[in-house]
Amino acid sequence: MPRLELEGPVLLLALAGAALAGGDPLVVDATVHTLDNGLTVVLEEDQRTDHIALHLHYGVGSRDERPGEYGCAHLFEHVMFEGSAHVPGSGFDEWLTAAGGWNNAFTSEDETAYYMVFPSGALDLALFLESDRMGFLQEGLTEENLDNQQQVVLQERAEGYAAPNGRDYDALSRLQFPEGHPYHIPVIGTVADVEGFELEAVRDFWRRHYRPQNAVLGLVGRFDTEAVLARVEHWFADVPDPGPPESRAERAEVAAVPREGLLEDQVEDWSMYLSWQTVPRGHPDEPALDLLGWILVGGRGTRLDDRLYYKHSLVVDNEAWHAASEIDGQFVIEAASDVPRLPRLERIVEKELARMARKPPSDEEVERARRQVKSGVLDSLEEPAARAEWLVDCQRLRGKPDCLVEEWGRYEAVTPEDIRRVVGSYLVPERRVTLSVVPQGAGGALEGAEPVELP
Repeated sequence: MPRLELEGPVLLLALAGAALAGGDPLVVDATVHTLDNGLTVVLEEDQRTDHIALHLHYGVGSRDERPGEYGCAHLFEHVMFEGSAHVPGSGFDEWLTAAGGWNNAFTSEDETAYYMVFPSGALDLALFLESDRMGFLQEGLTEENLDNQQQVVLQERAEGYAAPNGRDYDALSRLQFPEGHPYHIPVIGTVADVEGFELEAVRDFWRRHYRPQNAVLGLVGRFDTEAVLARVEHWFADVPDPGPPESRAERAEVAAVPREGLLEDQVEDWSMYLSWQTVPRGHPDEPALDLLGWILVGGRGTRLDDRLYYKHSLVVDNEAWHAASEIDGQFVIEAASDVPRLPRLERIVEKELARMARKPPSDEEVERARRQVKSGVLDSLEEPAARAEWLVDCQRLRGKPDCLVEEWGRYEAVTPEDIRRVVGSYLVPERRVTLSVVPQGAGGALEGAEPVELP
């Protein structure tokens, strides 16, 4: 399944955290407040811990970048830790760590999020740190800090791409989402743009996107709701309200066309990715596509795991997943072999999909997929940090933090016929993108594939 940060069905994955509330694991007890400056705040008490988890979401990702600023959203994941008006230099990390807390951040095509966990006694410190960089970051946006973080980002990009299979996902997305689509440019950005960032342009990016009306703050942990709300208002009330954020890029209506890409890399295995453009989060077909991944690859007794791994040992790795983002989605099947047999693997996958397009899976297969999803999620989302994230996601995507009963109902309603229908509708040859990742110099074995270049 996709990463919890969160690729994949975030709202479905949220089911796990609801178990913390006791009783029906889908029922939550969160409250929502909006400050005068437009910041949305979601609070839920959990008295079983002495810690508090904070999750702060900004509605800005790589899809919001203009030409010339590709990679700027990700750059801010770094710049936001480099000082603000009242927090010098590396004070954010140093002060929070000294108080017993930890923090991290991530950037995607759709969002940038900052999260932390800290002892309940460090609440004021945590709120002060977040509010200062939300409202008063400009004093930390210096030429020196920008230069330093440009080099950090370029090094991160180089190291990531140099790792085995480190370029695969960006190459696949570049094939899947054509030029002009908001997801075409990698989140990490382009070398030319990252190198060319200028201070005033970066400050302008912050002013356009990092504002209260473009943020949702979630807190879960040991606290009294009214008392914490008072502290949130105290620390965030002076953050200026420059108004609503600018409109965001939407899905590009580009007809899906089959493409075959080739990436030669410093790898030992031969990898194949088959990918189809599908649907965004919230679409009626999202649950069926999510469950399909587990029907195909979910351990012994599932379709592709049995055929490719358990019965014939044709692969060393095999995955299938649906990644639904805010304005688009893709279904991916990945298989890796230690010998060059990609055409054979492709034929096996095609045959299995054609079979499922004709005849739906059994009731038992669908129910097993549901159990696997729910069991895995319940295991992975017991921590307050994950719970704070899904509360925020429910609020921003569904307009309420208690969306779980409704969301899980969509998955409970999926029938075998729904699975057959989405296979026949989306996972068809005329919509498929194929990426073959092969050892350096072996690309000549795959005729007709176009080399994929990353900017």
